[in-house]
Amino acid sequence: MGLNYESIVPLYEQIMESIKQEMHSGSLAPHQKLPTEDELSTQYGVSRITIRRAIAELVKQGLVEKKQGKGTFVAAPKLRKAFNRPGMSFTEICAANGMKASAKILFSGVEIPQNEQVVKWLGLKPGVQAVRILRLRYADGRPLVIEDNYFSMEYAYLLAVDLEHNSLYHYLREKKGIEIIPGEVILRLVRADSKTAKLLEVSRGTPMLQIDSCTRKGDGDVLHTCHQVGYGEDFDFIVR
Repeated sequence: MGLNYESIVPLYEQIMESIKQEMHSGSLAPHQKLPTEDELSTQYGVSRITIRRAIAELVKQGLVEKKQGKGTFVAAPKLRKAFNRPGMSFTEICAANGMKASAKILFSGVEIPQNEQVVKWLGLKPGVQAVRILRLRYADGRPLVIEDNYFSMEYAYLLAVDLEHNSLYHYLREKKGIEIIPGEVILRLVRADSKTAKLLEVSRGTPMLQIDSCTRKGDGDVLHTCHQVGYGEDFDFIVR
């Protein structure tokens, strides 16, 4: 898009629209780095001050983001997780946002839970084993959440289910006829430690949301507990 130097529309606004058009057309994809201020200044034939103002406005609109020491990048579209919609799985959240969910099993087996909250929610006696399914969840191939689920031993059959390519909640609903309803939810802001950062492909110390929850069945009994870490800046959360 060429600039109209005679237009009443300020040059920085014309540059903004040009960059937006590149985003809409796919020429600039999410997470792609923008040219430097010098390169954009040469490209559009304007001063760096004009470029800087255009970029600042795009940052305000949430369309691009600056990363210290790395440059300016096209922002990824926000995903929405609705706490006001009961029993939505990660797979369903991705589908609602036009994305495909997948998973990588990090652990699947039987062990004694060490977390007191998990033991309390599941109603276990100390030292009693439970089914643990730990997965790394992806949206369109990008790692977003580490999901750690515990079930009582009556759900040991889940260990034979392919949960890398199938939805856990879909299986429980469709194959086992279980009604899934939300229970307690505890939210906490944390920062990614080295292990989390490596799995989610982010920098150590990146702000993350930690969600500890208890999901129930239609009769009110506990179905499972879930400890999630991830989501980060790419998610909007709807509470009501």
